[in-house]
Amino acid sequence: MTQIPEDRLLAYFEGALGAEDARALAERLPDEPQARALLEVWARQNAAITALYAPVAEEPVPERLLAVTRRRPPTIATPAPLLRIAAMLGLLALGGAGGWLAADLRPDAPRALAEAAIAAHETYVVEVIHPVEVEATQAAHLTGWISNRLGHSIAPPDFAALGFRLMGGRVLPGDTGAAALFMYEDDLGRRVTLYVAPETGGAQTAFQFAEQGDMQSFYWMDGTLNYAVVGDIPRDALRRIALAAYDQLI
Repeated sequence: MTQIPEDRLLAYFEGALGAEDARALAERLPDEPQARALLEVWARQNAAITALYAPVAEEPVPERLLAVTRRRPPTIATPAPLLRIAAMLGLLALGGAGGWLAADLRPDAPRALAEAAIAAHETYVVEVIHPVEVEATQAAHLTGWISNRLGHSIAPPDFAALGFRLMGGRVLPGDTGAAALFMYEDDLGRRVTLYVAPETGGAQTAFQFAEQGDMQSFYWMDGTLNYAVVGDIPRDALRRIALAAYDQLI
């Protein structure tokens, strides 16, 4: 447990401390490994939230909300740093309740997951005759086979509402045992994949974003399994698919 109070560490993280207090806290950090780890967690959470919701932040405010704002009486302004700290505390509370905002403190593990998922996607997405081992028409066999090989019960999520239909799946070698790759395709012939692999450390991370050439991936670790959605489609569309996968797989 860090000896620095968490609210004070948050204030430091958000730049809400005065210069002298910030300098004094910074001098303590070399002797506070758990405080440094928390700062790294919060930085990764900020990056993940930005990756997921930055496109939404750029959308125009709906007229109905603007109308409510116009009718609302003036309020006392709250300093921006305090608002950010309140928001961060709220996110940490959500992370404690739901688990998905908790972070793995092994910085190389999430990145390795993204790299493996992108490599698998690039290997099989170009296949014309054998893109999958078991086709979606054999749904029961596909689910049972992959669940048995992974040692975890898992059914491929449905992205039909987002324009992508399941083609099927295959089993792949992974760093911690057998991994699975589910492939989806839309009416334009664009393909996205969902990569699933066991997580031996029981780790959890927030959504994270990776980019490699034309390929993009949203990936996360959740308890006993790692997941990554990969595709060469607009980032916001891929984000919606990743969120749909998360909602269906928890």
